[in-house]
Amino acid sequence: MSRKQPTATGPGPRVVRKTAGDHPPPLSKPMPPGTVRQSPLPELVESQAQKLIHEAGSPAAAKTAVDVAADRERVPDFQEDNFALRWGFSSRAELLAASKPITAEDGSSWWATAIPGVRWVVWNKEHMAASEMFRSLEDARRSLSEGE
Repeated sequence: MSRKQPTATGPGPRVVRKTAGDHPPPLSKPMPPGTVRQSPLPELVESQAQKLIHEAGSPAAAKTAVDVAADRERVPDFQEDNFALRWGFSSRAELLAASKPITAEDGSSWWATAIPGVRWVVWNKEHMAASEMFRSLEDARRSLSEGE
């Protein structure tokens, strides 16, 4: 290795260190492809998303499930708004606030809604007739097991 000699007009000699001594720079640890060191999601949301992926069987199936759920949450929903008005509620939000989610034996999702006057009706998006009224939430639940 040669060193430059100072000239009358240029800078002095440039010193080159041969080694880093006892303090070499830290080596970065290789990360697997696609790894993100810190998630942009809250921890609970990410764990629920991972659970959904495992239960759905694939990321694509989980995305489809989320899309279906999002479609079911559309606002305003014309049918549900009319249904709410029919039963004396001023809005879909008020209807849902008076409702309890229930699940039939076949796994289908339903709502049991408390109607003023201590009565309940059972409905879902596919069956909005709700022609029968029940005295209690338990009676409404039982109606689903008896085969609506």
